[in-house]
Amino acid sequence: MSKLVQILLSKQLTVNLGRDDQGEAKTVVLEAGLQEVEQAIAEHWFVKAHSQEIAPNDAHSHELQVALDAANAVIESLKVQSEAADKKIAELEKSSDAKDKEIESLKIQLAKSQQSQTTATKTKEPTKPKDPEGE
Repeated sequence: MSKLVQILLSKQLTVNLGRDDQGEAKTVVLEAGLQEVEQAIAEHWFVKAHSQEIAPNDAHSHELQVALDAANAVIESLKVQSEAADKKIAELEKSSDAKDKEIESLKIQLAKSQQSQTTATKTKEPTKPKDPEGE
């Protein structure tokens, strides 16, 4: 098995590699983009004319770039989620503040109501009849 190398093709290529032992034509179809092929194919004059060889460092850089792009996409997604969460938190805090004010208002109303009931019961207490002997 030959050593595999990476090449970058700008378009699809059909490469004629000559004839096999039975005299039939050997052809290879290479798709556009980054391809990993045998070194013999990469060194074919037609492939060399239409491709760019990728050094191991370039391939590693490409992999890192893909990983970086994916990480950046995740970061953007998380930023959107964070902004939505911030908006929801602000809404809930506003709602909580409104409920706190309503509870405070109801406590004041309850205290006033209890105070007026206490005052009303004190004024309605029956007075003691005068003792006839004490007069």
